[in-house]
Amino acid sequence: MEKPWIVIPARGGSTGVPRKNVRLLAGVPLIARTIQTALSGTDAGRVVVITDDDEIAEISERYGAVVTREQKTTGKATLDEVMVRTIPFLRELGAVDSDILLTMQPTCPFIKPARIKDALERFANGAGSVITVVDDRHLGWVLDEAGNPKPDYAARVNRQQLPPKFKESGAIIGARIADIVRTGTRIVQPINLVEVPDGESLDIDTFSDWAVAEHLASRKRVLIRTDAAKELGMGHVYRSLALAYSLARHDLTIVLSADKPLGREFFAEYPFAVDTVENDLAFLNYARKHRADLVILDRLDNAAEFVTLLSGHCKVVTFEDLGEGAEVADMLIADMYENPKVPDARQLKGMENSILAPSFESIDRQIEFKEQVEEVLVLFGGTDPSNLAEKALRALELMEFAGRVTVVRGLGADLIDPRGYNLKIKVLSNVKNMPAVMEKADIALSSAGRTITELASMGIPTVCIAQNEKELTHTHVATQNGVLMLGLGRLVSVETLAAHLIELTNNDELRFKLHERGLQATAGRTNDRIVRRIMKQIGF
Repeated sequence: MEKPWIVIPARGGSTGVPRKNVRLLAGVPLIARTIQTALSGTDAGRVVVITDDDEIAEISERYGAVVTREQKTTGKATLDEVMVRTIPFLRELGAVDSDILLTMQPTCPFIKPARIKDALERFANGAGSVITVVDDRHLGWVLDEAGNPKPDYAARVNRQQLPPKFKESGAIIGARIADIVRTGTRIVQPINLVEVPDGESLDIDTFSDWAVAEHLASRKRVLIRTDAAKELGMGHVYRSLALAYSLARHDLTIVLSADKPLGREFFAEYPFAVDTVENDLAFLNYARKHRADLVILDRLDNAAEFVTLLSGHCKVVTFEDLGEGAEVADMLIADMYENPKVPDARQLKGMENSILAPSFESIDRQIEFKEQVEEVLVLFGGTDPSNLAEKALRALELMEFAGRVTVVRGLGADLIDPRGYNLKIKVLSNVKNMPAVMEKADIALSSAGRTITELASMGIPTVCIAQNEKELTHTHVATQNGVLMLGLGRLVSVETLAAHLIELTNNDELRFKLHERGLQATAGRTNDRIVRRIMKQIGF
């Protein structure tokens, strides 16, 4: 039976990245990553490191490889020549001519054990040699005999339409020992190519490559569990979308409830992987199957048993959670209301920890305070279950507001017909760039969700009426943050709302104070800063 021998050549004289093979990548010496992968594909006694360096030799032995030493060289010998010289040593360890010799490079640290399996299967099916490659098709140019550039393609088409063009990844090259001795090379017919994805094909030569390697080595498997529905609202999916953008460099999936289609409709427009589950048990199994490193729960209160079971396999961060699950999660983000049962060490509180749509950070918008109220913005969440927008419009109508009124409606909100009001109304639906809409407003009317923080960050004085009793507990809705809270929306009459709007529109001193307080309350807040704070505190 053919046995695989895996040989890892590792010189100590790297110049592009000094000490490259022993340099720590995410806390592990570079060469150790390849040794660990090799050990998953063959017995420990058949993983051999060839080196001219004492430090590489010691590290290799500690990680389980057999080491053979070579004299320091100029590095001009080809790897084929090195393999031929190494075969007598392999014979001393028990190798025979029919065995397979695979060469693996320590500079390709992300090749997966499955590729070793793929290579060995190719040999079992008659391959003479196996080479890992990556598809590198591009519109390219070469020089003709006169030194003039000419295209190496027949037709100028999109890259994906070009015929496949492979380059060696350097991760694995192999052949049978007898064939290498006979031909002096590891490239023996019939040749089989094993295509690997971009991440696995990285070959580290420069510090730019090393930066990519650090990115790949530090990526986590992240699941964001969230939902949207008429009564639940859209705030959770909006925040989850913002989180997804800040965590986009990781391997990320957004997981929704199968019986709440509004969330799937919302995320269909964005470039993130989305999946669904039937219930909490199904999600637990999903998290285990996909080997999640981090689960983010953004769906209100969670049961302690559910979070405890998740925590046995990964880190758990929860948002706006007053359930017992928050008490056992690794971190709670409580930007709108704190959970008194969660220690401060595991809870990030206040507006400075509020995640907003990334568009609020793309442009440094300078909002000019105006003494006259010319435009009012009416926005009551993605679903507006209490139909508070209608009450706000009636109040503006009652006060005979003569300026412009912009109404923003989310995916789950009932439509509003502007012809039903004696106002200059513009209705917008499912807005993608909310800051561009908000910056035109002089005052706003809103419910007590995360929109309050968005308005505060723009310095827009806001009158708030709550959709439900839970919103009354939101601590970020306060005058020190630029907001006038009137209470539960269904208990606030149109007349009362109109009276407060008249006072706010006529009192430019009050509006200026609210404008300044909103800006001060959100100064310095960024999504990336908050996400880095979360990741650091949970140990990533």
